[in-house]
Amino acid sequence: MRGSIWMSALGGEVLYEEDLPACCQRSARGQERSFECPACGAMWQTALPMHPEEDAFSQPDLDERKGAA
Repeated sequence: MRGSIWMSALGGEVLYEEDLPACCQRSARGQERSFECPACGAMWQTALPMHPEEDAFSQPDLDERKGAA
């Protein structure tokens, strides 16, 4: 299982905790919401959970949900 997901406070970059630079990984341990790395100055915040978007091809229609064939 992968660790926490962090997003750059400036936006754009989203990384798993183990993919952060080494100095940031040390700072991330024990943090819940956000932190600033004292070594490199990068600011990170927890990323919102990602949910896949639903579309017409992945979403069953209403009749299928009710069990109609």
